[in-house]
Amino acid sequence: MTSNFLNSLDLSQQWNKTLVFSSRQMNWNGVLVEQCQSPASSFEMELPALSDHWLYLHTGQPAPLIQKRDNRLHESILYKGDNFFVPAGEPSYWCQAPDMSDVICAPLHICLKPELIRQVAAASDIDSKRFDLVHCFGQQDMQLHQIGMLMFAELRSGGLMGQLYVESLTNYELRTTNWSEAT
Repeated sequence: MTSNFLNSLDLSQQWNKTLVFSSRQMNWNGVLVEQCQSPASSFEMELPALSDHWLYLHTGQPAPLIQKRDNRLHESILYKGDNFFVPAGEPSYWCQAPDMSDVICAPLHICLKPELIRQVAAASDIDSKRFDLVHCFGQQDMQLHQIGMLMFAELRSGGLMGQLYVESLTNYELRTTNWSEAT
């Protein structure tokens, strides 16, 4: 990846939201887990390409959202348990039109280094060049959501279970997620 991509560590600053929890100081090899919080008011955001893969897990009240990627527009309502995925190197756009300022939005963001994906693929005897990570518009994946919530619990506990636990969760998440196979 080239260096002109936005670094995942700068994501919460780009969003201009209050950072509530972050795994920045926990040394979770190739994984960054953060929760930001803000009122779910109207917004429009065009996010430049990130250097890492970015998974957004919706954890709160239903929220209408318009997403645009690769000239595709997708309107949906995000419900608790919905997620969307943005591969490294891909810009993205969001718009939330209705004012929901009485609702607090506190999604969970999980950033994964591309090198980590390659390492897990190699350890699983999977040719990482045969897989294409593609944008995912708000969809339910309860297993992915549960793993994200376990990572979040570990983050909130201050790392009670330790780095090996997070690495195990990450490996399991990467091995069980339905990635699209490239043709």
